[in-house]
This record gives sequence, structure tokens and C-alpha cells, in this order.
Amino acid sequence: MLLKRANQNSRELALRKYFAGLPTKQTDTIPLLMIAAGALLLLVGIMVFFSLRESGSGGCSVLMILPGLVIGLVGYSQRSSINSRYEHALKEVLPQPTDQQVDEWYEESLRKLIAHSRQFLRLTESEGQFSSPLLISAPTLASTHGIPSDDLKWRRGSDGRLRFAVQNIVAVYLTERHLAAYTCDFNFIRDVALNETTREYHYQDIVSVATYEWSESFAEPTEQKLTTTQHFRLSVASGECIEVRVDTKLLRKMTQQEDVPAMGAEQAVATIRAMLRDKKA
Repeated sequence: MLLKRANQNSRELALRKYFAGLPTKQTDTIPLLMIAAGALLLLVGIMVFFSLRESGSGGCSVLMILPGLVIGLVGYSQRSSINSRYEHALKEVLPQPTDQQVDEWYEESLRKLIAHSRQFLRLTESEGQFSSPLLISAPTLASTHGIPSDDLKWRRGSDGRLRFAVQNIVAVYLTERHLAAYTCDFNFIRDVALNETTREYHYQDIVSVATYEWSESFAEPTEQKLTTTQHFRLSVASGECIEVRVDTKLLRKMTQQEDVPAMGAEQAVATIRAMLRDKKA
């Protein structure tokens, strides 16, 4: 678990602590049982010692007193070790930012990313309203080029929402003359966009824009389905495409959570389709 690295700022450290979550304390049931057993043997041994002392047989009680001491001390040592490890792990990840603070940082990063995407695409104000592009974000925990495995994190906040440290992001700009798209793998922890691409298409060249999914039935005989993969795809006549997907099956497996977030591409598709109908009319 990487929490500190060279040249990181306070926000990155706070996010690493947040996504590290709170440590789980190892159960101390066995050490407590050993302490209880040791105390019981010790008590019985002492009682036997005093009851047999007058007869000269008190030495037999040593067979219970010594094992009781050893078992009790071993149990106490193990419990102290468990508590010490837990307190050390807890100290490493505290204090943590709140869910609200993390969301504010994400919105701030997203605003900077949008401004960066406009510059990367070399868009000008005369080409449309670029302050609010169509955004599609796909959370991922899969191995991603340029992103360390220590940064592929997730966390269920106290508000019940799942948050992911790495997102595949597509920003689509609809100008008067063309569709421009910026894509990247965004590392929220380090606040950096990697694997960036830009594409520009004339509306007449776009042949389809769609979302589609693969799903399967629940194990129980219900009418519900379990989505395994969600896709957004925009294709042009040359065969090129812009595509992003959410592997919900992998996310469920890795997080052990059922309600993983969708990428929310439906509204973007509806808006693009409306623009295509207008431009191709």
C-alpha cells in the first residue's frame, strides 16, 4: 500500500489515505480464549496449592500454575501484537478527507481536464460553447498503461457511493462544423491525464453512435438481469471509432459490490443523435 512517494503534494497524500480505507482489525478471539484459559488454570492451580499445602502435596499444583502462566502470557502477547499492528495501520491512514471533500477535488480536477482538452483539441470560442462538453466516464480497475497498480483503487464512502481513482474519460464537443473528441485515462489520485488522443469528424462522416451492453440473468429465478459490460461507440465511414467501455463484471468481482456505477453515456448519445439529425437533414 503506497501512501507516500517523492514529490507528492498534500492532496495526493490525502486521496491515497482515503482510497486506502480504514484497516480491518484482526480478530483477537483466540488470544482472548488463551488468556481466559490461562487465568482459569492459574486460579485452579492456586486453589489446589492452598488446599493441598497442609498435606505436603501442594507441588502438584505447579503442573497447572506454570502452563496457566505460559498460556496466558502467550495470549496476552498475541493480543497486544494485534492491537499494535491495527493502531499503526490506523495511524497511517488518518486523518482522511470526507466524501464531500473528495467530490470537490474531483470536480476541480474535471474542470481543469475540460480546459486542457479544449487546448489539446485547439478549439476556439468561435466554434461553439465548449464550457460544457458531453462527458462519458468509465471507472476501471483493470491494468492500464502508465498507471501504477497502487493507483487502481476504489472506495465505498460513508454515503454509500462507490468512487474510483482511475477513469477512462471521453469529452465530446459538438461545434457548428464538426464533432471533436478528447479521450484519456485519468488518474485522479495524481491529478494527471494519460494516454491522450484527439479525433475530429465531420458530421456527414459519422455513421453511427450507440450504447450497448451484455448481460446475464441472476442466479435466482427473477425477472432481473445482471449487466456484465457496457459500451459507448461512435463510428465513422472510414472505419475509425471512439469507444469506451465499463467491465462491470470485473468491477463486481474486484470490489465485491453489486451496484457499480455506469458510465452514463445515454444522454450523450441522445444529444449527438439530435445534432446528427439536424446536420444531415
